[in-house]
Amino acid sequence: MLLPPPRRHEPLAGDLFSSVRLSRRRALLLLGTLLLSGPGARANPFHFHDYGPAPELTPPDRILAVAALLIDAQTGQVLYARNPNMRLLPASTTKLMTALIASEHFPHLRGSIRVEESDRAEPSNIPVIPGEVISVDDLFHALLIESANDSARVLGRAVAGSVEAFVDMMNERALAMGLFNTHFHNPNGLPAPAGTHYTSCADLMQIFRQVLKNPQLREICSTKEYAIRTRSGYHIFRNHNRLLGYYPGMGAAKTGWTVASRHTYAASCRRGGRELLLTLLDSQDKWSDAMILFNWGFAQSSTPADNSTAEDESTGGASLSSLPPAPAGRADER
Repeated sequence: MLLPPPRRHEPLAGDLFSSVRLSRRRALLLLGTLLLSGPGARANPFHFHDYGPAPELTPPDRILAVAALLIDAQTGQVLYARNPNMRLLPASTTKLMTALIASEHFPHLRGSIRVEESDRAEPSNIPVIPGEVISVDDLFHALLIESANDSARVLGRAVAGSVEAFVDMMNERALAMGLFNTHFHNPNGLPAPAGTHYTSCADLMQIFRQVLKNPQLREICSTKEYAIRTRSGYHIFRNHNRLLGYYPGMGAAKTGWTVASRHTYAASCRRGGRELLLTLLDSQDKWSDAMILFNWGFAQSSTPADNSTAEDESTGGASLSSLPPAPAGRADER
């Protein structure tokens, strides 16, 4: 007995409509792909602030500093911290406290000071000559741009009567500010007996924030060059901050370096109306660390409102390989 041939499956109405919808969706997807990949299609330029972290953004834990602190200047929000309360050598970032206290005793940085023999200092200096008179404004520029150690001694002695008395004022101010991981032995950050001169990234950040509240000090710390004439000659001070004028948005900063402290740094950077503040202590390379942390910090704090300035304020290709060389003979520009 022959069996009837199998009947072909006839789709139900619902199956038919599903197939039609699926085919239409595939067609639309295909059409979109063709339009995007056509010869006239052009990819939108990448904007740093549009998509958050830039490609291959270096993780902040790759920095070389023993201690670091990165915050939002307006809100105080901590964006990154590594050993922020560890006591370490500040080197020439000490001069931020010197500038803060001295500026309060010389409103608008007016006046002049006669140099004494005890004001001499090495190795980074103006150099001053005993008996000459130098304006307070010039001394502050020498202190914060050239990182002149003799300028710190001149200002400190003029404020307190002696350098030793001025150092006492520095330590009293540190305690008044609640900086319990900070103690000073001198006003310039030169090597001192072990355990007598130290700070932490958190304490240094508080000092730096107070300095930035003074418009004149902020301006000096972000000045690239400044010239003065003294009895020792005509001097052009060039800011020790190698990222100033090179790394986009770089603002006021103070550098430091000794053999014992290695690199120290307090710096500000602004992009898209937002300012970040950074302190570093005991780093093998503050320039690399600063770029890594600022790049990462701005990526984390990106907002849609920043898009209008993103193209102009991107990292601009800044890298260690193209970092301008340090002028010869600068003690803390290594």
